[in-house]
Amino acid sequence: MRISKVRVHNYRNLKNIQIELNQMVVFVGENNSGKSNLLRAITLPFLNDEIGNLSKKLGWHDISNDAKTCYFEYIKQHIEDIKNNEINEEEFVSVIPSVEVEVEFEPSGPEEFYVQHWTDSLDENYPIYMIRYQFAVENPIELLDRVTAIVNEHENIDNLKMNLLPIELFKYCIVIPMKEEAVAYNDLINFKYNSLAAERDEFSNKNSQLGSKALVNLLQNKLNGEQTVEVEKSYKNFFSKLKEISKFDKVFNWQEYSEIENAKEFFDEITLLPNMPSMSSLLNNVRLGYGEDYLQTQGLGYRNLIYLLVMMNSLETNSDLALNILTIEEPEAHLCVSNERLLASFINSVVSKSKQLQFFISTHSSEFLNKLKLENVTVLSEGNALSLKSVLEPDQLDYLAKIPNLDFLKFLFSRRCILVEGPSEEMLIRSYLSLQSNSLNDIEVISLHKGFTKLMDIWRKINDNSSHRIGIIRDFDDQPNAQQTHEAYNSYDNIYVTTTTEYTLEPEFVNTGDNYQKLADYFSGKFGWQNIDDEDKLSDKWRNAKADTMLKFCKDFGKEELEGIELPQHIRKVLTFLQSGEKE
Repeated sequence: MRISKVRVHNYRNLKNIQIELNQMVVFVGENNSGKSNLLRAITLPFLNDEIGNLSKKLGWHDISNDAKTCYFEYIKQHIEDIKNNEINEEEFVSVIPSVEVEVEFEPSGPEEFYVQHWTDSLDENYPIYMIRYQFAVENPIELLDRVTAIVNEHENIDNLKMNLLPIELFKYCIVIPMKEEAVAYNDLINFKYNSLAAERDEFSNKNSQLGSKALVNLLQNKLNGEQTVEVEKSYKNFFSKLKEISKFDKVFNWQEYSEIENAKEFFDEITLLPNMPSMSSLLNNVRLGYGEDYLQTQGLGYRNLIYLLVMMNSLETNSDLALNILTIEEPEAHLCVSNERLLASFINSVVSKSKQLQFFISTHSSEFLNKLKLENVTVLSEGNALSLKSVLEPDQLDYLAKIPNLDFLKFLFSRRCILVEGPSEEMLIRSYLSLQSNSLNDIEVISLHKGFTKLMDIWRKINDNSSHRIGIIRDFDDQPNAQQTHEAYNSYDNIYVTTTTEYTLEPEFVNTGDNYQKLADYFSGKFGWQNIDDEDKLSDKWRNAKADTMLKFCKDFGKEELEGIELPQHIRKVLTFLQSGEKE
């Protein structure tokens, strides 16, 4: 059993997305792209009054700002009709914001038992199993009456938005979409979810913090009725032993041992009774440890690692459970690279053990991206979501997997990205950017040998509606057809491809402006080069030099004898484009 599709409508910055899901799903994207919102949205259909720890009713700010803006604009445009009670009620109802999260299931064999009521069964060969969380105004006419009263009493309604859309009129429900029937608790209880939020740094962080809500809930869930009885018996045995050792009885029942003859006449026996705390209070005094030390003495990263391992290891699936859903935000928080890899390996191991477990992870780390399973990746950008398996062809996914050392996240999400053919261009551009101390930049440089057209096709599908820009810097290599093919992408506003006019970078550099003499003086003085008395000889000598020569050159770039050296035009044009958006 797994959730195969999810559709989210008007939840926070997720205006309207629909994506396909695998058993393991990795959400990647920039900050504020909607990853955490999507993780929370997935849990909403599994809430009801009896189960779950998350808030079941949403707040005013959980409703999409775009949806609310459309609603308020409608009121402004039809304010006279509202005042005169001439508004079209159906039209008004259609613009009232609501939140919906719809999940579709893919059961296998006997698993259909758990979702048998969640279909209309119109097509027995291809049934669709689905439930939907709805957060909407329960009585739209009551809302219209309230809006009418407000616009009649107030001339300016710009500062009355929360009154024009009062959250107390909203109600949540979980329904079967095809029947518009409420989902029964007995059906929903077979679906379990756990959420490990990113805000976990305080876990076992202080002496005063004796436990965490997540740990207490975990321990409580693991104790059955017989075990809680044993806990109570153990507590009373502990208390009896405490009284015996400490001689509390002689302190409080002093009249029994007093030399005052009539002391017992005035005082009945004073008894100490065990004040058995609630089970949660008992468990709240439990702390995780590592070896002989409390976890609080470990580093922040190690605390996070232990916490995640313990919580994930506690997940148990049984034959009576249809699906166990786990969402994890930023599992890489505070972890070193080795521990990231360890945790990623553990997650893959846990997932592979059970088909009843479905993982949803949001991350900024490439360690949690398995290049052999990029179909598990869903990309979020500015409230939109795209699963790679739905937007890329299988051969494109395979191509990404085969590129050695490609940092997939940097390639997709750098606001300003440059692809170059080799380390020479990469070192040169990084050196140049480091000299620009009077301006900030967020340009990422990625060195690849070939295959720019395929990468541009992939990049466009993910970044088509974003403000990101990408530049391609390539060598001519006496291939005019390849140059034409690549530079055809310049028709897109967010892509700029430039090519050397010379064969490669080195002769291009030498023949730019007044660079030749400065470069000849530098290489003859720094490296003792001879026979470089014209541009061609210097270019050939430089091109055939070792990579260390370029490294030293890049370190010296812009300093002393290399001060005033001009960048080749094809590089300068791309940098200008990335910073200003203008193409020459």
